[in-house]
Amino acid sequence: MQKVYLNGRSGKMGQVIVSRAKILNLHIVDNIQDSDVVIDFSHPSSISDLLDQCIFHQKPLISGTTGFCETELFKLKLASKKIAILHASNFSSGISSLKNSILKFLDSSSEKFHCEIEEVHHREKVDFPSGTALQLKDFIESIDKEKKIKSLKIISRRVKNIFGAHKVIFKNSKNYSEFIHEALSRDVFADGALINIKKILNLKPDLYELSDF
Repeated sequence: MQKVYLNGRSGKMGQVIVSRAKILNLHIVDNIQDSDVVIDFSHPSSISDLLDQCIFHQKPLISGTTGFCETELFKLKLASKKIAILHASNFSSGISSLKNSILKFLDSSSEKFHCEIEEVHHREKVDFPSGTALQLKDFIESIDKEKKIKSLKIISRRVKNIFGAHKVIFKNSKNYSEFIHEALSRDVFADGALINIKKILNLKPDLYELSDF
């Protein structure tokens, strides 16, 4: 049974992870030194101290915290030279499927498009736009080798009772296409983090993305 130290245990995602960990036969411990791996779903301001503790105790880190500034992201990269770190803005496997669909669409089309990324989350979400929306923007720009995207913008909304919805729209004067993913429960994010525990335990120090898994 793997032992997990959870940073952000009192938060809504933390409570879901505690519940899902029991189902997946994982044990939540109270101290980093007693753990096999550290999971972080908290506030960006706590990452510096957490990284120091992970390095000191040589514990791999899985982080789903979003909204990091450039300095905090730089600290993640530095720490990844000493411990394995998996950082993802969205642990749902559906986002990977969404990316694959977008890639196939752009590869198969000879047209040019205006692109819009619409993201909707609950009102308590800290970052704006979402980390996943920014990730999708970077992904689309990276695969647009033939410059088919004429413009790209992100539209963000905060409403009640939405765990996370992302819509990617491609449109021009002739066609309109959209690709959608919506998380219907926080369980999908918790499970996405927890199922990668065994994998990260066997990895050398580096900064990993979910696609690496």
